[in-house]
Amino acid sequence: MQLLNDIEEKTGEAAKGYSLSIENVLQVGFDLFRKSPGVYIIYSAVTLLVLSNPLSGLLLSGPVIAGYYIAGRQNSLNRPVALSDFFTSFDKYVPLLILQLLMALIITLGLIMLVVPGIYFAVSYLFAHFYVWFYDVDPAEALRLSRRATGGNFGQILLLCLILAGINLLGALAFGVGLLLTIPFTYCVIYATFDDIIGIP
Repeated sequence: MQLLNDIEEKTGEAAKGYSLSIENVLQVGFDLFRKSPGVYIIYSAVTLLVLSNPLSGLLLSGPVIAGYYIAGRQNSLNRPVALSDFFTSFDKYVPLLILQLLMALIITLGLIMLVVPGIYFAVSYLFAHFYVWFYDVDPAEALRLSRRATGGNFGQILLLCLILAGINLLGALAFGVGLLLTIPFTYCVIYATFDDIIGIP
């Protein structure tokens, strides 16, 4: 109960506004990635395989994404990361699945509504997986908290997302192989961003 009160308080503080150093989170994300590049690359190959099929992407992307954040936490504590660590995210498969289904539904509806609402929701829900995995928040509440947290400085969060999208586009243009590097880097940066704004227990 105390943990839930703490995260509600931290999110409330973030919602009032904050300054995010994009340069700093990019650097921290890179530092996290370079601590375990081999396992990140292997896991990213699994990620690309999962996401290549719409059905498996919908059913598995929730825990797959959370896997990156689990590894990021290990790296931030200077602990070794094994490939098996990524897959511990499946311990919370059901709530992460529900989260992903809710996100997919809301973002898709938003995209149908003149695109802009879909982009807004996609950015707003950037932190939802953290709330489910690290704070045991239920999926609907995780979406609400994530929207509050990103709303504290939506412009900078959007800019960061655009930068990361551009980096992944470059990775895709490099015959797709570059995505094995840019995808884990992206999630490490998102981890660093959440840790900077909210913090992880």
